[in-house]
Amino acid sequence: PAMRWLTRRGVPPLLGAATVVAGLIGILAGMIIFLGAAFTGFIRTLPQYQASLEAQAAVLTDYGIDIGRFTIWDYIDQGLVFQQATELARQIGSIAVDVFLVFVGIGFLLLEGPRLAAVLARYLGEESTPYRHLSQSGTILIDYVVVRTKVNLITGVGTWLFLTLLGVDFAVLWGFIAFVLSYVPYIGLVVAAIPPTLLALIEFGPAGAVAVIAAVALIDAAAENLVLPRIAGRELDLSPFVVLFSVIFWGFILGAVGIFLAIPLTIAVKLFLESWEETRWMGELLGNGDRK
Repeated sequence: PAMRWLTRRGVPPLLGAATVVAGLIGILAGMIIFLGAAFTGFIRTLPQYQASLEAQAAVLTDYGIDIGRFTIWDYIDQGLVFQQATELARQIGSIAVDVFLVFVGIGFLLLEGPRLAAVLARYLGEESTPYRHLSQSGTILIDYVVVRTKVNLITGVGTWLFLTLLGVDFAVLWGFIAFVLSYVPYIGLVVAAIPPTLLALIEFGPAGAVAVIAAVALIDAAAENLVLPRIAGRELDLSPFVVLFSVIFWGFILGAVGIFLAIPLTIAVKLFLESWEETRWMGELLGNGDRK
């Protein structure tokens, strides 16, 4: 959509593609800077939870479990924390490079799109079913990204608001992580819920942890089962098994980037298979439910 908007305003294709890619890279850089600053702040504040841990220890003592005097670093290896933080930074950097290459590929695809469409029209015929399906696939994939982003915004903002109301520290960070990881079906939000749950356990005890788990599950159920079906088209419908398998498969092939791109790539394969009568049954196998 951004490329079409720029083209309608007379921007040359090369400059338009460069502008779109630069915008995507800028968003990626902003996300990395935000996450780095937020995680650094979180690690620095870990010792401040000493009093909360002592309160939880007092509760255990009331039940006859005496764990004695301790500090938070008795249970957290500082060297391991910083080692894991360094490894996390390295992995984020590696993912950022992969995403950068994906963005560059998107730029070339934006430039080559019209030529590829002309070649397909010449060899397949503009009125042929394969050409119509393939020409619509770009729009369908963009629709998926838009729909998924809207649902993730609901999940992320909902998580942030609830954690803020509960009083969990770094609520914005956990909401942002929920937004990003919700692009990974089934698994992503479970992973995103772990840090705020543990933090709520430290700050408010078991009741706080249970409240976070229940709230995240409720927010996710509402977003996925009430909002998503209303705004997602039939073409975006995949069976749950295919969704889970695609995350594993594309993650194995492409690494971390493949996990985030698993659903768009699988939808693209589904649309491609449905473009020919001989392979349409394979595409329908990837869908969820019978085609009417």
